Amino acid sequence: MRNTHLLLAFAMTLAGCANNNPATSVTLGPSTASAPAAAAVSPPLAAAAATVTPETSTQPAAAPTTPPRSVAAGVGTTGTPVSTPPPGGGFATRHAYYEAARFTDLPGWNTDDASASWEAFRRSCTVLGTRNGWSEPCAASRTVDAHNAGAVRQFFETYFNAYQIRNTDKSIDGTLTGYYEPLLNGSRQYGGAYLYPVYGTPDDMLYLDARRLPDGARSGTLAARIDARTVIPLPDATTGNLKGVYVLDLRNSVPDIRDKKIRLRLDHDRIVPYYTRAEIERGALKAPILAYVDDPVMLYSMQVQGAGKVRMRDGSIRRFAYAEQNGRPFLPPVARNNQSGGHRITVRGLDMLVEVDAADDTPTANVQTPNAANGTPAAAPQASTDDDTPVSPLLRGFKLANATPSTTGSVAPAVAGKSGGLSTSGSMANGAGGPGPASTGALAASTNASPVQHGFATSDPSYVFFRLIPDSPNGPVGALGVPLSAGRSVAVDPRTTPLGAPVFVATRDDPQSPGAIDRLMVAQDSGGAITGAVRADYFFGFGQSAQTQASHTKERIRMWVLLPKGLRIAAQDAATKTRGITPAASNADCLVSDPELCVDDSP
Repeated sequence: MRNTHLLLAFAMTLAGCANNNPATSVTLGPSTASAPAAAAVSPPLAAAAATVTPETSTQPAAAPTTPPRSVAAGVGTTGTPVSTPPPGGGFATRHAYYEAARFTDLPGWNTDDASASWEAFRRSCTVLGTRNGWSEPCAASRTVDAHNAGAVRQFFETYFNAYQIRNTDKSIDGTLTGYYEPLLNGSRQYGGAYLYPVYGTPDDMLYLDARRLPDGARSGTLAARIDARTVIPLPDATTGNLKGVYVLDLRNSVPDIRDKKIRLRLDHDRIVPYYTRAEIERGALKAPILAYVDDPVMLYSMQVQGAGKVRMRDGSIRRFAYAEQNGRPFLPPVARNNQSGGHRITVRGLDMLVEVDAADDTPTANVQTPNAANGTPAAAPQASTDDDTPVSPLLRGFKLANATPSTTGSVAPAVAGKSGGLSTSGSMANGAGGPGPASTGALAASTNASPVQHGFATSDPSYVFFRLIPDSPNGPVGALGVPLSAGRSVAVDPRTTPLGAPVFVATRDDPQSPGAIDRLMVAQDSGGAITGAVRADYFFGFGQSAQTQASHTKERIRMWVLLPKGLRIAAQDAATKTRGITPAASNADCLVSDPELCVDDSP
């Protein structure tokens, strides 16, 4: 009998050792240890949360266990949510390091009104709901009480794991900035003060998948052909006199971080990078003109924000969303500490300098704009804090075109020069005969005149093109393809934070501290200015008050990304195979590779 007890004790000891995996192993997704263990998460979630123990099996992940749909609606309604321990250590990609965390480690997790983020998350599910790893949580979200913050928190604790996003050196601090949807004055016709075109996607833009290039191709030239608007490299061919074969010159080209494509154009027998901002503003491109605006500085700001509204002369609103970019690097005119003689503006956390002479420091109210009825000069409206009033505090000191038509039928744009005078070197045809918003062709060519020279931000080679979308009470459409939610949507670097994923951002250890932004948000946008691991851009909404808030936002933050438990990511294998040693960094460019949201380097 005693021997029997000893055998039983020995067997129990072995059973216990079987589950003691190293803390550095990580499994993204539910464990497949055994049927009884899986059954432990089947009771009503409010009760199960208090009894679930960490699963650390290194066996391949099984299909996630789905709680009864009738129960999911009552998640978290019977008690305080209990944080389930994460599934183990950290893992890395080329651009970031991720450390497993408990939900209770997130400052303000239990005090934030998580229900305020629910609408943004549900919008993410309209895009991600059919993708691998997202189908189960998105399906379960349909039955959660959207007005119950506890239910929303428990939903995320049940279906997601939290990981702190760190820099590649494992430091935890990053930067939070703000952006908004601006409002500009505009016209369907060129003329008066409305000289600055809002361009749609160019007709002459070509695309090359950078992953198809042989090594060293971007430092020299090679042969290529064009199929529709796609450039196909021919590394084994020579150009010579072959019909349909061109010289591909990729020097100074930069692939987009999301789709890994290079934007190009055909220049006689050569395929070269697409036009720079300076070339575009000289009228080099062929693109539809969607509207004309009276404020070059706000037009640049709209390009940096990636969206905007334009109030037309008849009072109607045209809304524009990001459509394309010219493939050039984003190099804004950043203000230096020792620079003077201009006005500093802050856009998406970047301090920029509008170079104007101090003698021309006139208020916006003195800038002439055309009367909507007859095009005659009229004083611009006084500055207002109303969100539906087109006001340009960025324009202070920046003179626009004189709206009085000249005797020759042309309008001379007035630009504040370094000498304090006005430059009138450029002129364009009268708007009465100019192209409408649906016109195509280069602006200079269509008017047979020199292009406008307004001299702002031409040092930044990047340029953004727009598309017209219906106006609505919802926010602008972000990179994920869904409307943004003011206060709950953020723009991120899609390589390090997957678009659509919930993100918890904390600017203070104490969520009750004045000015603290410790809340659950959703990554739904991106931007040329938003790069890096611990980096987020807070969407404030539309209008003047949102602009004021955004321009004053620059905070140190920490970030956590919430990943579905059934989601497999590129760095998973490198982390799970280390078993007790430092996880090897994955060479993956994207944390989660996606053919639309973040294309990895390997084709």
